Parts: sequence; structure tokens; C-alpha cells
Amino acid sequence: MPPKDGDFINFSQDFELDYVLGHHLARDESQANRALLVQIGDAYKKDKKVDRAKHEKPFYDYVRKHALFVKMT
Repeated sequence: MPPKDGDFINFSQDFELDYVLGHHLARDESQANRALLVQIGDAYKKDKKVDRAKHEKPFYDYVRKHALFVKMT
């Protein structure tokens, strides 16, 4: 079965970024953190050579190991 649209993170939607920040990364749902998450998401897609990031553990692990993660509050 092909993945559903909801399986992927939509980096242009604040509410979806807030969900990732609050529920998966235990970070504040702020504009600054959303901007950092978008940057990390872009790096993830480039590094993994994918067009979209899925709501999955490998992405969350990548975010936690990224240098910008420590800048999130």
C-alpha cells in the first residue's frame, strides 16, 4: 500500500511543525523553533536524497543529532 499524504511532514504548515516540536521533540512551539525545524528538514531531505520526510523515528533521530537542535528551546 502506498504511503498516505498524512504520513509525511508538511513543512509549510505551522500546526504540523508544532505537532512535531511538541509531541516528538519536546520543544517549544515557537516561530524560531519552527524555522530551525524547516532548516533541519531541508538538510534531512538533501542528506537522505528524498523529496519528503516521513513522521517516523529515523527523521526524529536525525533532528536530535543535528547541530541546530541545541538551539531549540
